[in-house]
Amino acid sequence: MSDRGDRSDRSAAEFWTEMLTRPGHPLATPLPDEPLVDWHGRGLLGDLSGARVLDIGCGSGRNSRWFAEQGATVDGIDLAAPLLESVQSTMPESVTLTALDVLREPLPTGPFDLVYDSGCFHHIAPHRRITYLERVLPAVRPGGRFGIVAFAAEQMETPADEQIVMSGDSAGGMAFSLDDLATIFQPLKPVELRPVRDDREGAFGLDFLNAALFTAE
Repeated sequence: MSDRGDRSDRSAAEFWTEMLTRPGHPLATPLPDEPLVDWHGRGLLGDLSGARVLDIGCGSGRNSRWFAEQGATVDGIDLAAPLLESVQSTMPESVTLTALDVLREPLPTGPFDLVYDSGCFHHIAPHRRITYLERVLPAVRPGGRFGIVAFAAEQMETPADEQIVMSGDSAGGMAFSLDDLATIFQPLKPVELRPVRDDREGAFGLDFLNAALFTAE
């Protein structure tokens, strides 16, 4: 199955389900993201016990499950409807998984103490980023956190935004430098921006990813 084109709406549900369950694919893992484990251990995520979390691009629910294990109530959203249906029964009671389009359909009612995006934003075409920001950032309560993991421009090349808009091909995902992430999410206050580590035991990390954590003021 090709990974080319724009895969940001409900028509891509089968594509994402197949990719996220493909044997040997890096994302076919039960482990939580390395930055989450690190940030939580250092107290940067705030108190997750009783917190409300929105997990954007939740896929198989691996991060949603981790949030719940820390005491949070979690709304996980993703386009991969067949995958969500297959894993919902395995989730803790405090996790609700919903198939929806983050750009075009109503989001779960906020505000949230933490909004987290692991690999969704870098599949959204450049001309739709403003829509994402207008919809997602208001879901973070004042003083709450927004975290993101995305492909790292320091480690890989992708076509320029203009090429992607003209071709309609999201190139399998766009890459962002740490400076890019700081600029795009400048309405928020940066807490930490860094490369993802690939050497933390019990966590998922790849060295071609960047992570950023912000606070809403």
